[in-house]
Amino acid sequence: MGIAYKDLLALNPDLQDGLKAGMVLKLPKDQTGDFEVRNALVLDRINLLDSIDTTNRPKLLVLLPFRLNRLNFNDKESVEEMIAKRKEIKLSLGVYSGALVALDSIAELGISVDVKTYDNQLDLNRTKEILAGENLAEVNAIVGPLDVASLNEVAARALEHQVPIIAPRPPYSTVVPQNVYFSNTSEALLRKKMIDYTKQKVVDENIVIIADSSHSIVRDSLLANFPDAKVAEVKEEEKNIGVNIDKLKLLFSKEKENWVFVETDDFKLVSSVTSILNSFQNALLEPEDKERVTLKMFTTYKDEAFDSDVISSSHLSNLKFTYPSVHREPANDSFVRRYRKRFGDSPDSYAVHGFDMTFDLLLKLAYKNNLMEVSKLIGETEYTGNKFSYEKSFSSGYFNQSAYIMEYNEMRIQQIKE
Repeated sequence: MGIAYKDLLALNPDLQDGLKAGMVLKLPKDQTGDFEVRNALVLDRINLLDSIDTTNRPKLLVLLPFRLNRLNFNDKESVEEMIAKRKEIKLSLGVYSGALVALDSIAELGISVDVKTYDNQLDLNRTKEILAGENLAEVNAIVGPLDVASLNEVAARALEHQVPIIAPRPPYSTVVPQNVYFSNTSEALLRKKMIDYTKQKVVDENIVIIADSSHSIVRDSLLANFPDAKVAEVKEEEKNIGVNIDKLKLLFSKEKENWVFVETDDFKLVSSVTSILNSFQNALLEPEDKERVTLKMFTTYKDEAFDSDVISSSHLSNLKFTYPSVHREPANDSFVRRYRKRFGDSPDSYAVHGFDMTFDLLLKLAYKNNLMEVSKLIGETEYTGNKFSYEKSFSSGYFNQSAYIMEYNEMRIQQIKE
């Protein structure tokens, strides 16, 4: 950025007491640098590609549950079935395949990386065996494991040597070992980002909330932020869940655009509601009406229920379904081409995340072979389909604060520029 603290202080005398929330920071008129403010510090957004030190040679350990002990490689169908059924295997293979492409890419930049990969089998005892055979004092970073017990064990052992742990999974708590970096943004932060986004965009829309009983906290949070919102009754039976169409129709406005929040992890409710909302889109609520109702669908957290095969993509597109996401569609065609050339298929979201997470890690270690120090100096970084802005929680670990707002539109999923 090229601006000294004394120059900032001259323009902003209150800075001597620290940077406070809501403070407007004055900069010289000719200041055009790229920066961000984090924890009362002004951080440069450094181009890591131009800042690497090729004399650094990072050493990585990768511990992921490939579950090779459960796979019969003489039976291709059983292997494919196991991968499809076991999420931890699919995630591990995706993340690792993306990481391999990242290693190829970093090698082309002149950075040599020592990597050891282990299958910890989703087992704490196996993880302990692996750690017993490694000298963690010589390791610069560890990727994985996925299971909480193993992750905590690795973090505790690695903390003695100040070795960072990169977790390719969502945070499981707000209090975690202080050397753990969660590369996925937390559910709580995604929900907050979506609420903040809609609060910023809302003008005079009619807001309707459809939330099942397990999402009452989310419903109450939405009501606290949108006091005039209307709540639809969700009928939950032992084998069925849904809303009453006639009662729901009464909540819609004919004069205003209707913003409908759907908060559930039940694919049956998602399917039913999207179908109902789609039938109302641009329709007359009553035969005598002159105005057609318009709807837009949101959720504060898009889990697997919204990706079920029974959910119509065309319905989601018609409703311009909008949601927060830790990733976007890959923007780097060279990565996709490189991945296809190596693996013969397109990368899934796990592979994209594995590439971005590993490439980010290796670039930072090549810049300065100490991730904890680098995290204090560098602002947000962005790659193929993910961005990272790690912030340390008080007496806890590091949490990625970055996310996207995504929208279905004309049968495509696109990033909304905020």
